[in-house]
Amino acid sequence: MKRRDFLFLTHAGDDCVRLSCEQLYMHYRDLTRVESHGADASSEHAEWWAGEPESELALESPESFFRRLGEALHGKRRLELADKEWLGDAGLRRQIEQLLNAFRAAGGEVVFEPRLETTEEAL
Repeated sequence: MKRRDFLFLTHAGDDCVRLSCEQLYMHYRDLTRVESHGADASSEHAEWWAGEPESELALESPESFFRRLGEALHGKRRLELADKEWLGDAGLRRQIEQLLNAFRAAGGEVVFEPRLETTEEAL
């Protein structure tokens, strides 16, 4: 798993991992966003982008990301999910359910926790 992907994983001990559904949602939206701008943009902002080269962002597929996330959870016994209200997106919810089913099938325990406190909120 890439370093950036670990930013939303918090290790709560050797066998426990905390995961923020809010941060998962934001990352999932980034992975599924199809956004194009540049010389061929056909939106209301096309004039602003005129002359700029087409952007080329190499993002992995959501399936690949969740597969890697599942691999990162391998060997853990407890997964704590916070901010579950962010699981409203059907595509994200489907990916999370597959991840949780595989985690439980491997003997892991899944616990839904209340909202995680961010560093900014703690100050």
